[in-house]
Amino acid sequence: MPRKKLFYVISIFFVVFLAIAGANVRAHPPDNMSLEFNSSTNTLKVSISHVVSNNITHRVNSVVIKVNCSTLPPYNYDSQPDSAFFTYEYTVATSNESVIQVTATCSQGGSITRTLGGTCGSTGGDIPGYMGLYLILIVSVITLLTLIRKKLKRVK
Repeated sequence: MPRKKLFYVISIFFVVFLAIAGANVRAHPPDNMSLEFNSSTNTLKVSISHVVSNNITHRVNSVVIKVNCSTLPPYNYDSQPDSAFFTYEYTVATSNESVIQVTATCSQGGSITRTLGGTCGSTGGDIPGYMGLYLILIVSVITLLTLIRKKLKRVK
C-alpha cells in the first residue's frame, strides 16, 4: 500500500475511533427535570430524567435547593433510584410568593437547573457538559489532518 494512502487510512480510522469512543463514554447532565410544589404540605417534588447504564457510578449525585436565592444544605446521593426516571421529595419551608430554584448535578459532569416562581440570579456562561472538550478535539483533529496532508504533499 502506498505511503500516502496508508496515512489517509490511519487518519480516518483515528477520527472515527475518537468520535465513537467519545460518544460512548461521554458523561451527560440530567436530560430533564420538573418541579411541583404543594404549598399546603410544603412538599417539593423534583422529577428527574437521567438515563444511565450504571446508576451507581453515573448518577445524579447532588440536588441543591435555593429558596428566595438562599441555598439550603445540599442533598448528596451515592446512587440514583432508577436508571432512567425518578422523583425525590423534599420538605421546604416557604411563603406563598417564594422563588424555588433546584439544581441537579451529575456525578460525571454537568447539571440542570429549574425554577418555580420567578428567577434567582444568572445560571449560565459555561459551555454545557463536554462540549468544550469536543470543540478542542475537533480543532485538534482538523489541525492534525491538515499537517498530515501537507506532509504527504512534500513526500511526493
